[in-house]
Amino acid sequence: MYYKISGLQENQLLSKPETGMGYQVIEARKSGSYSTGRFLVLNSEVVIKINSYINDNVRSVVKEGIDSIKKKAGIISLNDVSVLDEDQLRMVGEPKNNNEKGAIGNHVENASGNELFVRLSAFENDRRIDKKNKCLLPGSFTTTLVDYNECRAIDDDPVERYALPNEDEIKFVFYIRPDKTDTLQRGIVQQANGKRGGGDEVYFENGTAPGTFILPLAY
Repeated sequence: MYYKISGLQENQLLSKPETGMGYQVIEARKSGSYSTGRFLVLNSEVVIKINSYINDNVRSVVKEGIDSIKKKAGIISLNDVSVLDEDQLRMVGEPKNNNEKGAIGNHVENASGNELFVRLSAFENDRRIDKKNKCLLPGSFTTTLVDYNECRAIDDDPVERYALPNEDEIKFVFYIRPDKTDTLQRGIVQQANGKRGGGDEVYFENGTAPGTFILPLAY
């Protein structure tokens, strides 16, 4: 089952970091419930209960469109929301490669001001892109242009390479050129969501400066 949330809760989730590029996995209580459950949040707009039907529900959102889904989805109110990081998300049996860490926890560096980064999304209106200020919101992930180009050159599956929760092809690409004043952390996408990972991931804890978003293109 998928749900929509209030505009207030959408903004609250946007203020929290991502679990991976384009999604959050959260632990929360449904209003009126005493038990905590896990939910997948897409684009800080649609909440999907994590259960055996999750792949079908994610596919519906990606194929039908998030706006269409929101029109018919029931409303859910969440309490005590916490966002899981990459390590907390890892499924039982998915090993962590200590020689190739994820971006969070690695050293912080300043952007060069010239390097391009790429954000892949199933949604044209990726809410992690601040279109007004033309920048990336804090707590967001990208990959590198080099890794993205390699992914395309060898015809790799980006869903597998970047351990994305959806089973369908990526539709949109967003380019970011961080300013020299921006900071970032680099790492390797770990196995998650039943996907192998292995691509480059870059985490912008503080987002990027205004004017650093370039333009979206079809994948």
